Amino acid sequence: MSGIAGIIHFDGRPVEPGQVEAMTAAMHYRGPDGINHWRRGHVALGQCMLRTTPESLEETQPLTNEDQSLVLVMDGRVDNWEELRRELLGKGAVLRTRADAELVLRAYEVWGEDCLHRIVGECVFFIWDARQQRLFAGRDAAGARHFYYHQGRGWFAFASEIKGLLALPQIERRLNESRLLDYLVPEFDRDDEVGTFYQDVLRLPAGHAMCVTAAGPRAWRWWNPDELTEQKFASLAECTEAFMDQLRVAVQCRLRSIKPVGAMLSGGLDSSSIVGLISKEFRGELREPLRTVSLIREDRNNCPDWRSIDAILQADPWLQPTIVTSAHVDAVWQDLLDSIETLDEPFALSHGLTYGITYEAARQAGCGVVLDGMAGDVLFYSPGRTVIELVRRHRYDRVPAALAAWRNHGLAGGPKEVLRAALANAMPDALRAWVRQRRDERQLGAGTLKALQPNVALPYLASKRTAAYMAGDRQQAANDQAAHARNFTGGLISFAHETYGPLALARGVEPRSPFSDRRMIEFAIRMPLAAKLAIPWYKQVLRSGSAGMLPTSVCWRSDIGSHPGWTFFDRLTRNIAEQAPAAWDTPTVATALEKWANPAEVHAGWSRFCQTGQYDAGVRAYGLLMLSRWMASRAGQSVG
Repeated sequence: MSGIAGIIHFDGRPVEPGQVEAMTAAMHYRGPDGINHWRRGHVALGQCMLRTTPESLEETQPLTNEDQSLVLVMDGRVDNWEELRRELLGKGAVLRTRADAELVLRAYEVWGEDCLHRIVGECVFFIWDARQQRLFAGRDAAGARHFYYHQGRGWFAFASEIKGLLALPQIERRLNESRLLDYLVPEFDRDDEVGTFYQDVLRLPAGHAMCVTAAGPRAWRWWNPDELTEQKFASLAECTEAFMDQLRVAVQCRLRSIKPVGAMLSGGLDSSSIVGLISKEFRGELREPLRTVSLIREDRNNCPDWRSIDAILQADPWLQPTIVTSAHVDAVWQDLLDSIETLDEPFALSHGLTYGITYEAARQAGCGVVLDGMAGDVLFYSPGRTVIELVRRHRYDRVPAALAAWRNHGLAGGPKEVLRAALANAMPDALRAWVRQRRDERQLGAGTLKALQPNVALPYLASKRTAAYMAGDRQQAANDQAAHARNFTGGLISFAHETYGPLALARGVEPRSPFSDRRMIEFAIRMPLAAKLAIPWYKQVLRSGSAGMLPTSVCWRSDIGSHPGWTFFDRLTRNIAEQAPAAWDTPTVATALEKWANPAEVHAGWSRFCQTGQYDAGVRAYGLLMLSRWMASRAGQSVG
């Protein structure tokens, strides 16, 4: 996970000396293996190098072609590098190295903008095309890598992190109030795929490309999974075999590493299946045993996750485990506070606690690469989504089986969910919109919205009431593939990568996500509906396919248990509560946010949590407190 940056003056003015160097210096920790720059008059590019693959040892960036008419900077990997290399050689391309970056540069030479369809990997890149005087950029389908950009008058700048752009004094640090409110209302924190906490800093959504010329930037979606068609299989067993073959490809290509490889092991099916595959089939790909990192509750005897983790570890002593209990949260509390001023946005403070602890444990275990189970949940339909899909298709004959599966997973409220889905499906659009609006208005007096000032909450909700939002689950799609594709084009997965990725990078760890592989996602979208539904089991294809690689008790685990992330979060908020008199001045916090939040409600919510430990109140107060801390760390920087 390297870092990239660049400035282009389309009006012909030369880039001032030191500007791109300041951008890369702001992200210096992304370049432990060197920082290099390329400048020609009105164009300046920079790259911070983190080498993790054998091929990266041959890589130097910024990378030019022979006559320097093309210059590339890239962050990430090409995971179909062998296939792409063969294609390029077949087209007559001359490859000087084995580096992934050269494959991308040559792919652009051969196919132009269409090169994005040929490249599979976790990567973003920019190519300056001097002949056409344009900048071309692409972001991978799942958004595993990202960048930020600023469009000025006659000039354009980009960087892997916001702080890289803010190193340029001409970019103002004006607060984007809409994104701040997205943070405070979790229902909407993933909706905006373009905005950031800064008005003048934007993102390119996952699966998009961008072309920048003197006329300005033009962005478009290059990856269109909603156009995929269903793949036919003779049986569910055949589909399962094909699914596992695709997972093998996604895992194996992510084991290229010159550094020790680790993997998250939560005890859930996604991370466990990755560890199981490596343990049974790919240990020969690694020079050292796989290092696993697990978070569990302190009382491990009553921790369902620990029972699964322990079963996997007992089955293969080759694995080298690191076990972190919720007691460790006390040790990272001060580190969390110290890191606030380094974070470009505060989302990691509220969403990334457990990931930050995991990556720190991986760093201490010597890992340079960590595989995770990100996106595994959305490859299949959850028990709740299964009910919705059946009712939407009027398949009431299968609802009893869905309810049985609901009970298989220890969930409550199944019949209620069926009734809710049925009513939502039958409700006329106008009535549905009215019901949803009434629900929003009721929330003004409760929950997160209660903490907002009424003059802020009402306009904010009005701005979010798009046609798609008002339709909710009723949104119609042409087919199941188009409906499933929305899981990957709505910002959910890319938001997670944007939030967790920097936490890993700050610790010198590169995250890799097999379930975010474009080939894996496309296979899942194309699977028959029967393979996606949680009948009789959620993720039944992955469960069946993992048999023989994982202990039976893990494959067919029926208890969901209490997710360790919530345990860690609860411990953290209680830690804050204990330190409240010394570490937190709630009136001051409330004042800092009084333009958007109701000071009395903030104070009352925090007091209620300190006195009673009421969890919901603690979550809301914690979010406000961390936001205020983040904003205070930027005092004097024109944020707010």
